[in-house]
Amino acid sequence: MIRRSPLTGALVLQVAVVAIALLLAWLFGLSPWQRLHWAPEVLAWSLLGTLPLAAMLLLFPLARWRWTREISHLVEQIILPLFKGAPVGSVALVAILAGIGEELLFRGVVQDGLSLMLGPAVALILASLLFGLAHAVTPTYFLIASLMGAYLGWLYLHTGNLLVPVIVHALYDWIAIHYYLHSRKKRRAGAGHEERGPDD
Repeated sequence: MIRRSPLTGALVLQVAVVAIALLLAWLFGLSPWQRLHWAPEVLAWSLLGTLPLAAMLLLFPLARWRWTREISHLVEQIILPLFKGAPVGSVALVAILAGIGEELLFRGVVQDGLSLMLGPAVALILASLLFGLAHAVTPTYFLIASLMGAYLGWLYLHTGNLLVPVIVHALYDWIAIHYYLHSRKKRRAGAGHEERGPDD
């Protein structure tokens, strides 16, 4: 079933990341869920924190460099088959699960755990590199993902609240997926073709 439905596979993978994060937290005596705090300023921090990533996403295709075109093409190749004919709400579900699972794992477990042994600066660097390795479909994408991991880790250090990078990660993923889906739609429509995609 997973082979026939890439979306199901993506959802299973994200749920597995959540489970791995919770298992590792339990094994190492960490409690990342205790760093998830709702407060009125969390939403403001999260929206402001998402803006630089969203701006980067919009400016990325404007660059004339070959590697930016290659990355955009690669992301489209991954995203478009994943959400082709997907039900409404699938983009939001994947984005939310990715935000929760990956931030629990890389910030709440890896960064916090390493911080106890090596200090916050070294922990931030190592957690960011591991985050990059987990997304290393190409060397360039490894670098970009590592920088994004460092940014999310900095947000966590600066606010002391794991909920901020969770929301920023989820919001960015939601925006990025829709951006690539609708960009491809517009190009196909311009060429006289249509391609369906989820609306949420």
